Amino acid sequence: MVNWFRNKHHIRTIGRGCGWVAMGLVLLTLLTGYGITQFRIVGPLTLGVLNKAVAQRWHSYTDLPLVVFLAFHINIALWWRLSAGKTKE
Repeated sequence: MVNWFRNKHHIRTIGRGCGWVAMGLVLLTLLTGYGITQFRIVGPLTLGVLNKAVAQRWHSYTDLPLVVFLAFHINIALWWRLSAGKTKE
């Protein structure tokens, strides 16, 4: 497992995965936020799955995972850029 992290491309793949998960969480946060304010529109569009109470609960659950995945994505991207500059010199 440790050898897997020594390859920079594997770490970059993890960073990209974290970015995609963060983007999905942003979209979910936007959808649930819209479901809280415009529940009469979002409820029928989601076939009753996302009512106002469910939207409020999911919206509160997306805060911490969004921050964690976004922080991992940014840190890995910065590490990749800074280490790539060192190897070219």
